[in-house]
Amino acid sequence: MKRFLMFFSIAFLAIVTVLWVIPMLQEPFPSERLVEVTYAAILEGLPEKSGPIRIWIPLASSREGQTILKREIKAPLAYQITADPAYGNEMVYFEIRKPAPESLTFEVNYAAKISRQNFASASSGEKNLGKYLKPSQFMVVDDEVKKRTQNAVGAKKSWQEKARAIYEDVIRRMSYDKTVPGWGRGDTVRACLLGKGNCTDFHSLFISMAHAAEIPARFKIGLTIPDESEGEIPGYHCWAEFYEEGKGWRPVDASEAWKHPERKEAYFGKFDTNKFLISVGRDIDLVPKQAGPPVNIFFYPYVEVDGKEWNGAKTLFQFRNLKT
Repeated sequence: MKRFLMFFSIAFLAIVTVLWVIPMLQEPFPSERLVEVTYAAILEGLPEKSGPIRIWIPLASSREGQTILKREIKAPLAYQITADPAYGNEMVYFEIRKPAPESLTFEVNYAAKISRQNFASASSGEKNLGKYLKPSQFMVVDDEVKKRTQNAVGAKKSWQEKARAIYEDVIRRMSYDKTVPGWGRGDTVRACLLGKGNCTDFHSLFISMAHAAEIPARFKIGLTIPDESEGEIPGYHCWAEFYEEGKGWRPVDASEAWKHPERKEAYFGKFDTNKFLISVGRDIDLVPKQAGPPVNIFFYPYVEVDGKEWNGAKTLFQFRNLKT
């Protein structure tokens, strides 16, 4: 009887161990997803008696693990497709001459394959890392950021170890909170002062601290594709990437890790095939160049009326899952 109980205990322990270990060894995200995405923009209330109205709308493209299989553009006017020189973000550009229409609708329908394998093969060939060490208008490296970074990384040597320490520090100090005005600009100073914000603020702080540690890091923004078969996506999601020596870009999603602490390991260093990329970088000069300052974050349509930014555009995002 004792031998039987001992054997049963060992067998039970082995089964529990296997059931616990196997999920830990599995990848947290699907290896590949095939999706359809619709990006729609509605411009209503444009000033009728204004001068030229200039419109730039971001276009998703094939890059870094994402392959655009179809990109069908429905625009009310003739347009041109351009790309910014710094990050290669594509965009549609067109102008409206007076009188402006009462309403204008623009739509892009995509079919895309998002692949972990494609990301791995494309992420290690970066040659110009210098541009991913430069601060931007809101992603600054000031004395507070330097102090936080030094305290977080300590004596760690590799970029990967330092990035992990910064990731942990951001999650510990920040909270996902959109109740205080000013969130969403990706303002590092505000993030340090308040410790609150959305995904933009989490990852601006992470990138600023990475830059302070001399780690190349970059900002990405797009959409998170839900698991349901189809539906509407309420808004954007952004994340960061740091460069690991000899291996390439590594994704980081600190805000999702804060919201789902049980998945903190999944959101550090692993490519998330649930993300549909729209644009990369901050302080973007559009093409043709806008009259105003560089665009802080290029996700929504950017519109200029008489050379001044106009913020009346409405957007709608929809998805349909084709295959996981």
